[in-house]
Parts: sequence; C-alpha cells; structure tokens
Amino acid sequence: MKKLSFQLLTVLFLLFSFAACSDDSVTGVDNGDTNGNGNGEEETITTIDDETTELSGEMRGTLRAGQTYTMVGDVIIPAGEEIVAEEGVTVIAAEDEFGFEFTVEGSFISLGTEENPNLFTVPEELRTRENLFAGLWGGFQAKEGAEAIVLKWTRLEYLGGEGAPGTDRAGSIRYGIWTLDDQTEVIMEDSWVYGSKDDFYRPVGGKINIVRNVFEYVGEDGGDIINIKGGTVGNIAYNIAIGGATNAFKPSDDGASTIQTNIAVYNNTILNSGFRRAGLNRGANINFENGARGKAFNNLLINNKRGLRILDDADLENIEYDYNWLYGSHQELVDEFLPQDSETEQRPNDVMGGVGENDPLFVDYEIDKFSMEDFELGENQPDDMNTVGDWDFRLQADSPALGAGTTEFSPIDVDFTLSGDRGPSILQPNADMGAYPADGSGLRLN
Repeated sequence: MKKLSFQLLTVLFLLFSFAACSDDSVTGVDNGDTNGNGNGEEETITTIDDETTELSGEMRGTLRAGQTYTMVGDVIIPAGEEIVAEEGVTVIAAEDEFGFEFTVEGSFISLGTEENPNLFTVPEELRTRENLFAGLWGGFQAKEGAEAIVLKWTRLEYLGGEGAPGTDRAGSIRYGIWTLDDQTEVIMEDSWVYGSKDDFYRPVGGKINIVRNVFEYVGEDGGDIINIKGGTVGNIAYNIAIGGATNAFKPSDDGASTIQTNIAVYNNTILNSGFRRAGLNRGANINFENGARGKAFNNLLINNKRGLRILDDADLENIEYDYNWLYGSHQELVDEFLPQDSETEQRPNDVMGGVGENDPLFVDYEIDKFSMEDFELGENQPDDMNTVGDWDFRLQADSPALGAGTTEFSPIDVDFTLSGDRGPSILQPNADMGAYPADGSGLRLN
C-alpha cells in the first residue's frame, strides 16, 4: 500500500509540474521533420498573454486591444503558428544596431479598425524627419512556406535597414515586407506607410490584395513602393502613392516560379514619384517588365518623372491598358508621358496633353506648386511633395476626371484561402479616375 501511495504521489507531482510550466510557453524536443532531420534540441514558443509587454524570440498568440508592446528582439512566428494584433495595438521596436524584425514562418495578422488603428513604429524621440530613411526596424520578413501577412487599418513607420548577422538579409537592406512563396497571402488594406529606406514590399511570389492605402516617402535614393517578382498575382487599387523614389508599382516576372506574375493596377493616384532615383533607366509610377502581364486603368498619374512604362521584355500581348490620366507641370515631365525606352503607346482614351493641361481638379492641392529644382533635390525635397499632409486628393464636383474612366474590365481572379475579417476586399473598378471616386467606395484615409 505504501509503495502504491508513493507512486501515486509521484504521478501527481509530475502532472502538477507540467501544468505549471505550460502557462506561458510550450516546451518540447525538436524531433525534426518527417524524414528525421531534427537536431534533438529543446525549443520554446512563448504564448502571449495578459502579462506580456515585451516581444522577442519565438512567439504566438494575441496582442490585446489597446495595449502597447515593445520589441526587444527579433520576433519569430513559427510555422503553423500566428500572432494576431487586435484593434488599437501599438508595437514599438526598441532602438537597436540593426533594428528588430518579425520573421514570419506562419502568419501575422493585424486587425486595426478605422476608429482604433494599429501602429508599428519606433520610440517617439526617433520619429523625426531625419530618420525617414534610417531604416530603424526590419518590418515583416517572411520565409518560404509562410502562410499570411494581413495588415488592416495599420500604420507602419521608419522601415528597412540592414539585416542583422544570421538573418536572411544579413549585410543587405531589408524591405518593409518580404515574401518568398507564391502561396503566401498578403492582404494590405486601409493602411499607411511612412518612410522606408528601400522597397516597401518585395513579393518574390504571393497572392496579394493591396487596396485603399497611403504610401509616403518610400525609398531614399532608389527602391519601389511595391517591387513585384515572379509568381505574384493580385490587385493594387485605390491607393495614393506620393513621393516614391523610383516606381510606385513594378510588376516583373523575375525568378523561377512557374506562376506568371499577373497584376491589375487600377484607380490609383500617383504623384511626384521617380525623382530620388537618378537617371531615366527606371519608371516612376507603373512599370511592367520581364515577362509580367496585367492591367492598368483609371490611374491619375500626376507630375511623375515618367509615364506608364511597359518594356519590350514584358508580356506585351497580355497587358491591357487605357483610360489613364497624366498631368505635367513642366515640359520635362510631359516629354516622358510615353517613356522613350518603353513600348508604351497612347491609348484612345488616355488623357495627356501639354504643360499644365488636363488639371484633374483636386479639392485642395497646389498642382503646380513645385519647380523642377524642387523635384531634383533628392532626399531634401519639400515635405509636402512627399506627404499627404493637409492636401485633399478627392475630386471637385466639376472635375473632368469624374466619369472619365472605365468599368469594362475585372480585377485579377485570385484564389485566396483567407476570409472573414482576415480576407481580401476585392474592389471593382470605378469610372471616376484615381483613388477617391465620388461615391465613396475608394480610399477612406486622407
């Protein structure tokens, strides 16, 4: 009887000890993959709970509504796991030599709301004009096999910077978002980007839906807002891109994916882009190249270094474009409405004229405010050339751009698995040019 009681007490002690250890983390042995390639080392995934204030290491769980968290190290989301940010969350990346990053092997989901958006930023004293291109933290770096990155009503600031030793971008500048798998789903809606050292988003494959966002100050002296590579399909619509270094949106089919890049770019407003990248060997707003296919309609292209650029190595037979509106305050801009090194042709319903012709009549924007010298100042360009600020890019009631577009095309059909509050808003085209159709169906930020 005593022996039995001792055994019973031993079992109860072990069970109690296991339960006590399981409150904050899951501890086990890495037995490897199905081929037995594990290293046998103990690994720990921390589960975010009500007591969590600092983020670092392998983590999963929920960032609670209205709470502030500090990244004190790289945060790794393991395969099969996710971190979900509820509304009103603030994440501050603590100051670090390289800047911390989210390494995404599973999913990262940010579900801000219009009333309570989420913010991913740096300490307040570092949020300065001088740090716009400093690359103070590393954004979201996804691995092959990553499932999803969802950003809704989320503001991202001061992104980029060199990757730390041991990371995938060690010794190279990081992008604000980087994906490597043609099955990774990236949904970005009603969000705001302010300051990125290089490309904000470089998808090397993926299913994307980028709609109703504002992009400001992307790229120091190069880089695109979205620099698309092979295996990427989806839609980019109803965004404002202002002051991009090179291209706003560049679809390319570079890479080894068997899925052809296919992107529809429609109803965007793109202004003042392309001037921080020296020379004329790049685009400035929408740029199709290297085997990519897609569509470009209903875009307002205002005072960009060059017009819609379609290179001879793009999939010319499968790129549809027309009904784009171009405006130039200076002859140098008008001369590049049809870029000299491109196959772009003026389509029957495109709007492009001489200097100062075809003002789309924004509600509040000094369209001819900036001199060519202003455009050519590089990172010292005037702030209001690169930020929305107090400008209002809605169209006046008598704007000639209202109804000047077309609805006779469809968005790219993408097989998303995400749904519900995580899923994409597939927006249909609107005949009102640009990001703000008069019926209110487009961009909701200002």
